Amino acid sequence: MATASAEKGSSPIRTCLGCRQRKTQQKLWRFAVDKNGRVMKDFRGKHDGRHAYCCQDNSCLQKFFKNKKGLSRAFRQQVLGFDEGLEDLFGSEQ
Repeated sequence: MATASAEKGSSPIRTCLGCRQRKTQQKLWRFAVDKNGRVMKDFRGKHDGRHAYCCQDNSCLQKFFKNKKGLSRAFRQQVLGFDEGLEDLFGSEQ
């Protein structure tokens, strides 16, 4: 018996750490954490391990980056900072 998530054509559902809304994985940006505890973009899904997701909205991104405690919980390790390339996300989607 197949579940709804295993049916053909369905997309995984993830929760935005900014607004806490559940959306399909395709509508969210994906972030990973490196060995040094820095959060980085992982839009192409190249990095293994745990990931955090956020809407492509400026207000959600601001909440996402302010919430280091929530990010540490999502990654199950301490978040020490952010990758330098993350500043270009603000204002890119309007």
